[in-house]
Amino acid sequence: MPAAAPDPGGPGNRRPLIYFIVGEPSGDQIGGHLIRALKRQTAGAVDFGGIGGPAMAAAGLESLFPIDLFSVMGLDYVPRLRSILRRMKQLERDIAVRCPDCVVTIDAQALSGHMGRRLARRGETLVHYVAPTVWAWRPGRARAIARRLTHLLTIFPFEAPWFEPLGLPVTFVGHPAAEPDRPDPDAVAGFRQRHAGEGGSALLCLLPGSRRKEVRRLLPIYRAAIERLKYDGPPPVCLMPTVASVRDLAAGLTANWPAPLIPLPADDTKYLAFAAADAALAASGTVAVELAIAGTPTVVTYNLPWLEGKLARLLVNTPLVSAVNIAAGEEIMPEYLLEQCRPGPIADALAPLLRDPALRRAQSTRIRAVAETLSVPGRKPSDIAANAILGIIREKFSDE
Repeated sequence: MPAAAPDPGGPGNRRPLIYFIVGEPSGDQIGGHLIRALKRQTAGAVDFGGIGGPAMAAAGLESLFPIDLFSVMGLDYVPRLRSILRRMKQLERDIAVRCPDCVVTIDAQALSGHMGRRLARRGETLVHYVAPTVWAWRPGRARAIARRLTHLLTIFPFEAPWFEPLGLPVTFVGHPAAEPDRPDPDAVAGFRQRHAGEGGSALLCLLPGSRRKEVRRLLPIYRAAIERLKYDGPPPVCLMPTVASVRDLAAGLTANWPAPLIPLPADDTKYLAFAAADAALAASGTVAVELAIAGTPTVVTYNLPWLEGKLARLLVNTPLVSAVNIAAGEEIMPEYLLEQCRPGPIADALAPLLRDPALRRAQSTRIRAVAETLSVPGRKPSDIAANAILGIIREKFSDE
């Protein structure tokens, strides 16, 4: 490493190398925005390495290898464990050769945690983006996390008190769902007119998740819930944004759907769908916050195989799962999880949202108010994160 300690991106200074470890689609989206923000703040005078997905590739990262291997849940890791460990060793060797100025891990807690432990022993400058949910389960992890990280970038305002008293610097950057610009109201109105038809049918967003097993578990439940809605009146027009990796699976599972169904890409079109929809039926996760920012009344669902569900009940120490509800301190988005994730209760929760404009407005107002607390007014999460990372590198250079 050169002895000089330049300001990253400054004239005549060496370019900092930032190394990413990202293992799943949600982290890839965050990483794509972050790379673009880092380029903006250094006028392009920054280099990247590591692994990421298509969003990060589009932003300029040449991934060391594809990340599909890591995009699994729960016990699905077991049959892939040998291959996963081999890829982790490859990452560690590459980091040893390239000597990055900062390693940034994003979400994917199993991958980030394993690599973080190994890299901390090597003395790497290590920043993690998206805090592990110690407030939901295994709070004792916070101490080990604080020992190995240089800095933590959090997406919820209530997370810092779990880590700062342990000596870990924390920056609240805001939820990634606050990253995109809100769609133009005229575009939303045109989208709604195109899809609701002359009769002004209710629009329902279906969001069964971005992982194949999630989609397999939830779409049959969604189908049965829609069947029940038919008996209360005209069925809603269903809008279904899906990522490319599950699009074919979702298409197969929604053949002969009991209501009009419009598949959509999971690009910016989905934000038009969120803003235009009367309600949404969604898997618990980032999308619930995206829907809150759009003000879309939502029913949150999640399901797991029996054994994993039992383990989840034992480990999770919060009665609420959706980040919107946790931030609110109450269930403003109805949750139907595990054994409660059944067609009847889901249909009963959706029906009044689809039929009653006053109820929709009430939920929309409440969730928008909560969503405003999940971002920094006037600033994008990626810009705050990039500024924090570059500040860490500047400080590191000045100490050399």
